[in-house]
Amino acid sequence: MKWIALPIVLVGAALALAALLLPGGDAASSALAGYESLRKAQAGLPQTIAGLEDLAARDGAVGWEARVLAARAHAAAGQFAEAATFLRRALELRVTTALRAELGTTLEAAGLRAEAKAEWEKLLPKTEAVLAMMRLEPDAVRLATLLVGAGRYADALPLVTPPATDAARLARARCLAGLGTTSEAASEFARYLEKHSGETAVRIEYGRVVERAGDSAGALQVYRGVGAAGAYREGLLLESLGRIQDAVGAYQRSSDSEARWRAARLLESVGDTEGALKIYEALASGTHRVHDDAALRAVLLLRDAGHANRAAGLADELPAAFEWILGSYVPAKRSASTSGAVSSSVAGALRVADALAKRGDAEWAASELDFALTSADTAGRIAVGEWFATHNDPRRAFQIGSELLPKDAAQAVAKLAYPRAWWANVERWSSTYGVDPYLVLAVIREESNYLPTAVSSSNAGGLMQLLPSTAKWIAESKCKLRYTSELPFDPDANIRMGTWYLSYLTGLYDGDIVRAVAAYNGGNGNVDRWTAAANVTRRADVPGALGSIETREYLVKVLNSWLIYRELYASDPTA
Repeated sequence: MKWIALPIVLVGAALALAALLLPGGDAASSALAGYESLRKAQAGLPQTIAGLEDLAARDGAVGWEARVLAARAHAAAGQFAEAATFLRRALELRVTTALRAELGTTLEAAGLRAEAKAEWEKLLPKTEAVLAMMRLEPDAVRLATLLVGAGRYADALPLVTPPATDAARLARARCLAGLGTTSEAASEFARYLEKHSGETAVRIEYGRVVERAGDSAGALQVYRGVGAAGAYREGLLLESLGRIQDAVGAYQRSSDSEARWRAARLLESVGDTEGALKIYEALASGTHRVHDDAALRAVLLLRDAGHANRAAGLADELPAAFEWILGSYVPAKRSASTSGAVSSSVAGALRVADALAKRGDAEWAASELDFALTSADTAGRIAVGEWFATHNDPRRAFQIGSELLPKDAAQAVAKLAYPRAWWANVERWSSTYGVDPYLVLAVIREESNYLPTAVSSSNAGGLMQLLPSTAKWIAESKCKLRYTSELPFDPDANIRMGTWYLSYLTGLYDGDIVRAVAAYNGGNGNVDRWTAAANVTRRADVPGALGSIETREYLVKVLNSWLIYRELYASDPTA
C-alpha cells in the first residue's frame, strides 16, 4: 500500500481505512481501530476524557496508552488523586522508570506525601528521586543516610549535626569522610565503634579514613584487627609503602580474588614465577572477575618457561580479546538465523507498528511491540528487535538481542545485540580521523549501551561518555565546535569528538589499540605509569599491568565487542 501525506483532520480516516485493508486478520485490524479510538478520545480533550476512561478498561498497549493519557488529562485539570489512580493502573500493565517518576510527582501534587515517597524510593539513587526524598522524608537521619549513599555529603551533614543518635553519628562520620575532613571523620567513626565494635564493614571504613588522614600505622592496626576481611586493604597500604613481602602475605590472607591477583603480580615483580603461577592457575579456573586476567598471565609465564602444553590447557579460559592479543583469535561461526516462524500475534503487532510509525506515532508503535514481547518466542523477539533496529532505535534492539544472546548465538541475534547504530555518523568520522568504525561502535556499546543521554557517576556524558572537560577541549581545540553543556548529548557531535579522541590515543601509542582503549577509560597518564612500573615490553603484558580493576574489565569488554562487530559486519574480520 502506498502512503501519502494527509491533512491532520484526515489522519483518523486514513487509519480507519488502514484497519480495513491491513493484511493480517481481525487482531491487527482491531488493534488499529483501538488506536483510532484513542486518537479520537485524545482529540476530545480537554472537554471530555470519557473516551479515554472507556479505553483505559482495555488491556494491552491501547489500554496502557489510554491510562497514561487519562492520567495526564486529570492532572492538567488539577485532579491529581484521579491522575494517580490511572498511573497506578498503567503500571499494572507496563512499568517504566519515567512513568513511576510521573506517579511520584502526581502523588506529591495530590498531597499524598507518604505514598509519593514510597514510589520515589523505588527509583533511588537517581538524582530526581534523591531530590524528591529531600522534600518528602521526615526522618532527618534516614534522609542523611540516603543522601550519603547518593554522594550528597554537603546536603546530608547539617541533618546529623550534632549527632543525636548512633545512626546519626555514623551518617555524620561518612559525610565528613566524603567531604575530606578525615581527622574529624576518624573521631566520629571511633566513637561509633565504641558501641558497635562488631561491625566489620564500618571498621574497614574507619581504617580507610585513618589511612587518608596520614596515619599508616593506625590504619594497619585497624585492618589487622578485623582479620581476613581487612587483609585486602592492609595489602594495598603495605604495597603503597613499598613493603612488598608483607603486602604479599596480607593479600594471601584475604579471600578476595583481586587480593590474590595482586599477590601474584607482586611475586612476579620480585622474580618468584613459580609462586605467581600457582596463584594464577588457581584463579584461572574460577568465575570471578580476575579469572581471565589470571589465565592470560599464566599462559604467558608458561610459554616463556617453555611449558606449551600447560599453557594450552588454559586456552579455554581466555576471552576473545586476549586470544586476539596473543594472535590466536579465530572468529566465531554462527548460524545464519534461528529457525521458527513468527507467531500470528507478533506478526500482527508488527503490521500495526508499521502503520503507526508511518503516521508518525513512533511511541505508540513501540508500546505495541513492547506488549507483543511479553508473550513472544525467540523468533518473535528477533523480528521485533529487527523492527526497532530498522526504525532508528538501536538501544531497544540491543536490549532484546542481549537478552537472547546467552541462549541463542545465531547471527540474527548477535546483530541485534551489536547493532550498527548511527552508522552514517560513525562511518563519516571514523573515515575522517582514521579509526576502525567497528572500534567506535564497540566503545559506544560498552560506554553507553546506545543511550545518547547517558550520564555516568563521574559526569561523563553521551554515547561515547566524554567528561565535560575533555569534550570542551576536543570540541573547541580540535573540532572547531562551539561547546555547550548540551553538545555531548548530540549523537553526531559526540561520535565526532569521541572518534577524534580514539584517533589521538591510538596515535599516541603508535597504533597500539590495547593501550589506546585502556587509556580511553583509565587515562593515558595512568596507563603510562602502570606499564612503566611493570616494565611492560610487549602488548600482551599490558592487561596485567593495569592498576585499575575497572580499566582491565573495560579493555576486555571493548575488545570483545570490537571483534564481534568485525566478525558480523567486516568483509575481512581478521584484517
